[in-house]
Amino acid sequence: MSLELFAKSTDSHSQRAFAGIDVAFAKGKRLPIVVCSWRGDRLIPEALRRLRFKPPVGFGNVQSCISGVVEDFARAAVEYLIRVQATLGLRIERIGIDAPSAARAEDKSRRLAETALDAAEISCFTTPSEAEFSSIRLKVERHLAAGGHENNLPHANQLWMQVGFALFRQLSIVFECLEVYPQATVRQLEAGSLHKFKVGAVDVQLAAASAYTGWPDSRADEPRLDEIAWGPRHDQLDAYLAAWVAALDETDRLPFGEPPHDVIWVPRIKQIDIPKTSIQVVRQQKSQVIQPQLPHLSRTRQCPACETVFKEFPLGWDAHAAYRCSGLTPGDAESKKREYRERFGYLFKS
Repeated sequence: MSLELFAKSTDSHSQRAFAGIDVAFAKGKRLPIVVCSWRGDRLIPEALRRLRFKPPVGFGNVQSCISGVVEDFARAAVEYLIRVQATLGLRIERIGIDAPSAARAEDKSRRLAETALDAAEISCFTTPSEAEFSSIRLKVERHLAAGGHENNLPHANQLWMQVGFALFRQLSIVFECLEVYPQATVRQLEAGSLHKFKVGAVDVQLAAASAYTGWPDSRADEPRLDEIAWGPRHDQLDAYLAAWVAALDETDRLPFGEPPHDVIWVPRIKQIDIPKTSIQVVRQQKSQVIQPQLPHLSRTRQCPACETVFKEFPLGWDAHAAYRCSGLTPGDAESKKREYRERFGYLFKS
């Protein structure tokens, strides 16, 4: 890390800013990071995808079990944010990270933050303890040694947490970091009844948040969602929601759990005059499944992952997913078809 660059990026005259990270470590996938600043009472994200440099790329679940790999990845994230500061004249004060901040205590079955989410009927994966992670890593080694494939590793839904731990360790050296959970934020907004992978869900959730953050605004010349971070739209949204929580003062945040170390923060939603358009969107979401005018719903069918246009769709989707689709995590044919089915299977249902 360049001390000269760090000093430049934290100049006292720089614009105050806040960041959000939607933790991801899939092979070839760039870490979704959003950086925002308040302009009046509006939280405006930077168009980070317009910059010439990029956030670090993940290496997959197997590599998440190698300490040196995840620590290097986390340090690369620090370097990226410091470079963003220096390039854009910002001073990042706080970062919201969508991941557990540390392993669970050995004497507890769930973290306090997780039991608080349970009480609110918000689902989340259990964070293993350090001893359990040691056992999990051993299971992964044995699975691979026995000829098992990477696409069905044991505890795959928890391995990524090790990357989150590393990000908290490395980023906390330079920045204040908060644990956040966009799914809980969406529940606070009462905009979570439509799963984020469903058609229109991202638009519904962004509209609900916009009533409080002021972004996006179609009247302003500001970045679009697809310009503010890497990854698919739902990851870009989650990173923005994480940055929103980070941008709030503690009095404007609500804790799930016990501060300062075993807590997930969400916005403390206040009664405000929500714009009519946002009210309509949220009401529509509560009453029906939204069907916006998207390309893959028109008569000329378009792949929702890579935007390839099909004459017929979903005819041939499995072959496309296995061998041609560029919008999926790199892997073997079966893992790519499985990912495609999990993300977009609802499009094929009558």
